[in-house]
Amino acid sequence: MMTMNAHDLRPGDVVTYTVGPTLIRARVIEDRGHIGAGGRQLVRIEVLGEEDIEEVPRRFDMAAAEVVLEHSAAK
Repeated sequence: MMTMNAHDLRPGDVVTYTVGPTLIRARVIEDRGHIGAGGRQLVRIEVLGEEDIEEVPRRFDMAAAEVVLEHSAAK
């Protein structure tokens, strides 16, 4: 896994983040821009791998600096 600068994330990128001891995979679905505190980039993500568990996918905004790039989207 590569650690990227927040401004490097774009829609289609697969990222990971942790909640306690759990590593969660998600896909960036929207670049919300630098609208966070101090000009941080926010991205809208969708949690992956829940198709059999959740009827509606979990989607939410997160600071790009708080995720780790796992796989970059095709250019």
